Amino acid sequence: MNNRPNLILVVDDEVEMERLLRQRFRRKIQAGELNFKFAQNGVEALQILQNANHDIAMVLTDIRMPQMDGLTLLANLADLELPLKAVVISAYGDMRNIRTAMNRGAFDFLTKPIDFEDLELTINKTLKSVHRSREQQQELQQALDKLHNLVFYDQLTELLNHQGLLQQCTQLLEEQQNHSQDFALLMLDIERHSIIKSGFGHALGNQLVVEFAQRLEQITDASTSLARVGENIFAILWHSLDSLDDFHDKVASLLRLLECPFQLGEIIVSSTSRMGAALSDIPYTQPETFVQAADTAIQIARQENRKELVFFDIQMQETAIQRLNLEVELQKAIETQQLSLHYQPLLRLDSQRIVGFEALARWDHPTRGAISPLEFIPLAEETGLIVPLGEWVITEACQQLGRWQSQFGSISPTCMSVNLSSPQLQTPNLLNHIDASLRDADLTGEALKLEITESVVMENIDETLKLLTQLRDRNIQLVIDDFGTGYSSLAYLQQLPVNALKIDRSFVIDLDVNPTNFDITSTIINLAHHLNLEVVAEGLEKQEHLEILNSLSCEYGQGFIFSGPLDAKTATQLIANIN
Repeated sequence: MNNRPNLILVVDDEVEMERLLRQRFRRKIQAGELNFKFAQNGVEALQILQNANHDIAMVLTDIRMPQMDGLTLLANLADLELPLKAVVISAYGDMRNIRTAMNRGAFDFLTKPIDFEDLELTINKTLKSVHRSREQQQELQQALDKLHNLVFYDQLTELLNHQGLLQQCTQLLEEQQNHSQDFALLMLDIERHSIIKSGFGHALGNQLVVEFAQRLEQITDASTSLARVGENIFAILWHSLDSLDDFHDKVASLLRLLECPFQLGEIIVSSTSRMGAALSDIPYTQPETFVQAADTAIQIARQENRKELVFFDIQMQETAIQRLNLEVELQKAIETQQLSLHYQPLLRLDSQRIVGFEALARWDHPTRGAISPLEFIPLAEETGLIVPLGEWVITEACQQLGRWQSQFGSISPTCMSVNLSSPQLQTPNLLNHIDASLRDADLTGEALKLEITESVVMENIDETLKLLTQLRDRNIQLVIDDFGTGYSSLAYLQQLPVNALKIDRSFVIDLDVNPTNFDITSTIINLAHHLNLEVVAEGLEKQEHLEILNSLSCEYGQGFIFSGPLDAKTATQLIANIN
């Protein structure tokens, strides 16, 4: 607990002010409850606030002063974003000055000559408000820190988890575009873990996992990241390699370290490992595909019972040709409107009433049949085709909602959700396209809900914030999608003009049996409600999911417990049947 005196910065060019305040508050100063620091103008005050480590809780400022007046100081205080409040005390207490001061963030306005009883009451009230704000800010920051720990770290070993590993890979892949640096990802398992857990119990299985992790930590340094990415699967990411021989030397050292048996209480256990690796020379720029490459390699090692290290390869040239062909076919599919939209219902959880739909692109290939969005959406994002694809989705989704509202009137769903990607946000004509799509479908802004992933928002926060503000000015609803899989700072999260957070399905899918996912979900919901945001949960598949989310006061949800994505005809029948 902070027992330091409340420090007040007094900004006034009257020298007599210091003597009066120290005399009036002498007892509180002596008791260590209050202290003052003085500046003669706004410039001097800003220097104190910017350069000193003082925990200043309150600024008490005059208006008319040389160099920088009090009203200008108030405007500058807002830019500093300090956890304090300002009170103006001036002989010029006309309505114009009062209005300007309050508009610039002043907490209160007092007039001279000073009524010291009134001043003392105002100081007490202001400091109480500052302490309350700081406590709330601390609680929110603690919630966000807890969420970060739950999302990015394995709770058993305290190593990075799969999401944390993806974050590290993202940084390396981005750095590689500017500085060519070899790196490698190795995945390895504890081969006998399941046998030990089933034979000796869950606790002993966990002990083996922890001791295995501690062994791995012995060979790591600042240029290495360790992660637990599965129940018995670990990953080692070497950020910098001198050569392929260097990588083989590191793996050899690792194998020697793992040769020694593990002492688990009174039981001695030996366990070998299967290993798969992906090197930075593979032509993947997305962290998910890079990690998947190493995972593919270890799966081959396990399936074929191979003792040696398996490197990811899988006929790269053939794969690249297939990928290029798919890109050409996707471009043709977009141009010739071979794609279609399916619509997944969005429900209010407490009433289980459909309030909207999420529009999802589907591709029925003329020869290959249905191609998974997990295959063609990442391809579209990497090639830039996501921009024309996204424009078509917005237009068609608005048209469909317009048709439903014409057909069903007041019982029609009220909103349509559409996902926005990073390239779309950077498109200059995005706002014009959205305006035209809404206008052509005879819809208002409230009818459109745009979902943007947390990581996309944080890519270029300043420009994104401007765009999101323009979208909100149109009354378009904004949702942070896949929340919890990225890491927004609390300061940015509080600035974003969004309506809701959407919990990623990976946290919901085993919500009823996984305590960590329950903690993550409840933390996200509490954080959202602290910020006056609503919450949408995706991936509901069981009645238990619905009951838990209702108990946590989650407002909205979607998932196969209600309905999967439906084609337009089936979705129309669903609306008609329900209503």
